[in-house]
Amino acid sequence: MIDLTIVIASFETKALLEACLASLARAQAAAPALAVEVIVVDNGSRDGSPEAVRDRWPEVRLIALARNRGFAAAVNRGLRARRGRHVGLINSDLEIAPDGLARAVAILDAKPHVGVVGADLRAPDGGPQRCVHPFPGWQTELLPEPVLRRLRPRGAPRPVGQSAAPDLVREVEAVRGAAFFVRGDLLEKIGLLDETYFFFLEETDFCWRVAQAGDRVVHAEGLGASHHLGASSKRRAPLATRIEFHRSLYRFLARRRGPGLALTARCLRAGRAGLGCLVAAPIALFVPDQRARLAQRWGLLLWHLRGCPDAPRLDRALDLVLAGGRDRGTDLGSVAQA
Repeated sequence: MIDLTIVIASFETKALLEACLASLARAQAAAPALAVEVIVVDNGSRDGSPEAVRDRWPEVRLIALARNRGFAAAVNRGLRARRGRHVGLINSDLEIAPDGLARAVAILDAKPHVGVVGADLRAPDGGPQRCVHPFPGWQTELLPEPVLRRLRPRGAPRPVGQSAAPDLVREVEAVRGAAFFVRGDLLEKIGLLDETYFFFLEETDFCWRVAQAGDRVVHAEGLGASHHLGASSKRRAPLATRIEFHRSLYRFLARRRGPGLALTARCLRAGRAGLGCLVAAPIALFVPDQRARLAQRWGLLLWHLRGCPDAPRLDRALDLVLAGGRDRGTDLGSVAQA
């Protein structure tokens, strides 16, 4: 019997994907009694990622999609093919610690009330990354993080500089989907990821459904992972990525908190984007590095003023970038034509 199925959704991150697979191989070697299968679902990459998997990692099951269908859709393809008792969803830009897989399975086996286990994410230089967050709502839209930390401690990340307790497993509201492990029978209970989220917050919505089903989401302090944040999207198409985040946020708020709050959040964030443009514009005249940031804020404001249309889509922006367009120009062109 297979103990754990690892599903990796990959898009245009060949070198990072190979590093990810190498880290999984080390973790498997460190726990030889653990039966693990790895499934890579490639989202239409044109950088040689599928060929590299076939040539260098023949033991990995590869599902190559013809085009980018989004993170949730790619993960679900892998989940439908799984054979493991439990599942680990791993980003292609992540490297798991050698004891990570064994720790995750041990927690899921020892704590039947736990449905999701999140990893302790670190930047490649060892610095902490945000890996715990609260469910979006009126508090997250209106209150600063220090206040949120007091009101909703289960949604608060560990303060920067505070050392991790290797054996600490604490209940939280939601964990970042770069590396999280799911009890297999929970998928039969609540279903797969919601594919209407193209990118962002699909894991947050899943954690919401876990809580609604009466199970728990936990963050494991000692389950370490190194994460190259934003490698497949944010660095290539920053504005389209930011718009996609807001689109997913408003979808979550409308579904889980009500359309009134979703509309309020849209107005608040449009106002912040406009204020950001006013503040950044005079600075950008004298500081060239600030011009790209101003362009992103301006593009986000235009998208809000147009009523948050379905276009530009992140997949289309990435296609244009990969075809040779510049990140900023591609993003702004997509917004202007929306």
